Amino acid sequence: MNRRLLVFPHSHFCEKARWALDFKGLPYQEEVVMPGVHLKTIRRVAPGTTVPVLIEEGTEGAADTVIQGSSRIIDYLEQHYPENSLTPSDAGLRQQCLALESQLATQLGEQLRSIRYHTLLAQPDYLEYCFMQGKPTWKRWLFRGMLPVLKKKIYQAYVVSDTNIDEVKQAFGQAMEALAEQLSDRQYLVGDTFTRADLSVASMLSLLVMPQQHPFAWQQAPRVNADTEAALASYQDHPVADWVRRIYRQHR
Repeated sequence: MNRRLLVFPHSHFCEKARWALDFKGLPYQEEVVMPGVHLKTIRRVAPGTTVPVLIEEGTEGAADTVIQGSSRIIDYLEQHYPENSLTPSDAGLRQQCLALESQLATQLGEQLRSIRYHTLLAQPDYLEYCFMQGKPTWKRWLFRGMLPVLKKKIYQAYVVSDTNIDEVKQAFGQAMEALAEQLSDRQYLVGDTFTRADLSVASMLSLLVMPQQHPFAWQQAPRVNADTEAALASYQDHPVADWVRRIYRQHR
């Protein structure tokens, strides 16, 4: 079966879907979409404009299956490819697992996205590296031409204001401390095995920790500015960061 995953290469939400596919051993072709232009690209196949989008081509004249959003992609994979399950079979644990994915992972992912963009918007070379991996030179030039408009859109959507970022940073720090306490006496978030809750939270925080097992080549990215470096360094020795590294080593 021809299976495609439309992504922004660095996106932690895309990493969540990509990791689920890899964990289940399902082959797929990753397609990098260009920001801005992606609005039309995604609308051709899906109702919204966000990535990731999983497309499984239909056989014998059947329509393609299109799943948009990382959690919905995992739901679909669990239903149609139950091997290497990521969802507990116990009803109570399953409910707890899905709640953590929906609330904690999404909360952390959205907060971290805002925090990172707040400093990275001042670094066009870093943004180009993140968004344009695998794209030809002419598309990189196009990206540079579109960058002023893209930066404005990203700022309005995810940064909003310095005051907003201060509040986001405070909420993120509190969430990290609560997560550290939750993990203080356990290896996994739910039960005794690796689940979609662990995969989701680790994926969301990969944008902060940048583990070596992550398929995106963080190590080759342009050097970040002092503000970004300080923000990253402040969490590198955090117990949750250590947990993310371990989850990646053992399951990625």
